[in-house]
Amino acid sequence: MNGGGDVIGAVTSRGGWLGGDSVRAGSVSASPDRAARTMLPLLVLALAAAAAAQADNQTARPPPPRREQFRVIYEWNAIDFEWPSPETRDEYLNSSRYIPRNVLISGINYYGDSLFLTVPRMLGGVPATLATVPVAQTDTAPRLRPFPSWEANALGDCSALQFVQNVEVDRNGILWILDNGRVGTLTDRPEAKCPPSLVLIDLKTGKNEMQRFPLPPDVVNYNSTYLNDLVVDNRDGDYAYITDNSASDPGLVVFRRRDARAWKVRDKPSMTLAADATYFRINGTSVNLPVNIDGIALGPPLRAADGRVDRTVYYCPLSSFHLYAINTSVLQNESLATGDVRRHVADLGLKPSQTDGMKMDSAGVLFYGLIGNATIAEWNTSTEFHSGQRTIARDPNYIQWVDRFTFDDHGNVYVVVNRLYNFVKNQVSLDEVNYRILKSHTGSRSYVHAEDLPAAPGAAAPTAAVAAMALLPAALALLLM
Repeated sequence: MNGGGDVIGAVTSRGGWLGGDSVRAGSVSASPDRAARTMLPLLVLALAAAAAAQADNQTARPPPPRREQFRVIYEWNAIDFEWPSPETRDEYLNSSRYIPRNVLISGINYYGDSLFLTVPRMLGGVPATLATVPVAQTDTAPRLRPFPSWEANALGDCSALQFVQNVEVDRNGILWILDNGRVGTLTDRPEAKCPPSLVLIDLKTGKNEMQRFPLPPDVVNYNSTYLNDLVVDNRDGDYAYITDNSASDPGLVVFRRRDARAWKVRDKPSMTLAADATYFRINGTSVNLPVNIDGIALGPPLRAADGRVDRTVYYCPLSSFHLYAINTSVLQNESLATGDVRRHVADLGLKPSQTDGMKMDSAGVLFYGLIGNATIAEWNTSTEFHSGQRTIARDPNYIQWVDRFTFDDHGNVYVVVNRLYNFVKNQVSLDEVNYRILKSHTGSRSYVHAEDLPAAPGAAAPTAAVAAMALLPAALALLLM
């Protein structure tokens, strides 16, 4: 059925057949009033059916998008960069400012014709901590271009980027950068070079000017914080929700851009590691990683029972099998968020394995990795978590530690796979592929493009379906006359 046309055609045909020659030859000429009473309700019913069909047409969801299998678009044995000159590269190599086996890709995000890649300085010898590669493939292992520039990645310069774990691009084209400020986090002597900060760049201007917001020491400890991932909510003053998997003080950092205010939300049961989930085994390699709150995602706007618009933040410790949720209305209320939030946290249930990165699309579908299962999974948040999880890719050779996801503007999802378990054990072999970017067409867009909800129910005019239903009693009454 293609909407109102078919319904109107069917009703019209049936009405003509019911009137037929017998009506014209007998009933109409013998009793005009009775014929009118017969035809009027049929006309009303026809209008009602047409209106209902039109409403169905307007509210019907488009068919599900065409899905593709994930495929490798980029892969590297070791990460190299676009250097100012070959001599500069040699200089960095000879002075150990560039150690290829110490350079790992972690985060990914999309804007325009570039994929932004984060390169955290967990070890020495990482010359740049934020870089780009082209979206359009020209090489299977492209060299990374430091972003915004080589100078903006200078180690020890607090006006430059020091340790970028993850980035996000909001719906206004603003790049939000998590700069931990502390380097060498996998060494015996991590060094706090600069204050942990949020750095914003307006990508639309092309000027790439950095606006820095240092986070206060009463919110994050400069010597122990580890700002891991973030989501951005472009409502009511632009909020960022950031996971801090600090070993001593884990929590969710809330940053409000409007007044550069930040605070921290703590909930020990949901934000600290679970002792039974610190052990990982991937392709015969075992590693113990006791890591607190890590992955984070932001759901689309929803209308609460009181009529207000709210959103849900989903999160999990790396060392956990559980997924948790808390509403943004709680996180944005500083007096509430800095108190006991236990009653506001929902434990959604168990996953088959631990998760590092996750990402929500604009329709409320969560994409996430299951590390121990070599799996990429998804969950439509409109369904129950325990029964709604779905595996969309599994491959022990190519899906070895899913770290982060991003979406482009053409319905594609990208995934960083980085074999982190080898990196933290210092077992990276430059004779093997260590880092991959996978891509699949899913028809999805990032959660930052989720549509704002319309006015509260009751403020708008009645829909066509409601109007159609209102006509039915009158039609039935006329038929019974």
